[in-house]
Amino acid sequence: MNVRARIVAMGVVAALALSGCSLMTRRYGEHPVTVREIVLLSKHGVRPDQIIDKMRRAGTIYKLSDAQYADIRKQGVTPAVISYMQRSYAEALHEFPKLAYDEYLDCWSLGFDGVWYAGGPWGLHPDCGTHAPRVK
Repeated sequence: MNVRARIVAMGVVAALALSGCSLMTRRYGEHPVTVREIVLLSKHGVRPDQIIDKMRRAGTIYKLSDAQYADIRKQGVTPAVISYMQRSYAEALHEFPKLAYDEYLDCWSLGFDGVWYAGGPWGLHPDCGTHAPRVK
């Protein structure tokens, strides 16, 4: 192989490697924000608007019962943060109706803290936005 062909080949390999890496990297701070983390941030005096911004960047959708919301309120989570969690859930149901009747929980993940989560920094899986029933 001549020098020119080697240079071209190395350029192609480098371009492919860099494009693949850019798709796989994750920016700092873009992890799902768990309910436990929200409680801890609240207990440590982090302002509600900062907590909400963190949840918004993470794109996490929370599926909590009224009892779970009451519990985190008792643990110090402010009404503003709870309201954001409830609004983001309602907006997600409006945009992705399958979330409401997902009997196989394909779009939800059970967190270690017993809370159901959906979404995340990359959004929902495309199948979560469809109305097609799952084939048994």
